[in-house]
Amino acid sequence: MRWLAVVAFVIGCKQSPPTAAQIAERGWAAHEAVVGAGEAQPTCPAAGAAMQKAFGEHRQAFVDAMALDRDKARLEEATTYMEAHADRYSGLETRMELLAERCPEDATVQAAFAQMANP
Repeated sequence: MRWLAVVAFVIGCKQSPPTAAQIAERGWAAHEAVVGAGEAQPTCPAAGAAMQKAFGEHRQAFVDAMALDRDKARLEEATTYMEAHADRYSGLETRMELLAERCPEDATVQAAFAQMANP
């Protein structure tokens, strides 16, 4: 009988799938992590390596965020969430541009940006 209680507990603990807003938030956090990793490095080769590592650690968040584009209702929910939190997102694009300008010739930095756009 005890095993039945354990099974019921495990089934009851299953998490519901993440909302579009949660996916958008994780996607933003993943972008933040990759850009921040690059910014923290003194050289472009080090920035590229750090960005590649951070991308690998957060790849699923990029994949999940890109998948929102294929579902109109979820994309609308994510867009509404992001618009409500636009102040958090506004500086990230500028930071990405500055990092890209700082390391325009570094293949690993450019590859990280490409991976972020197409995981």
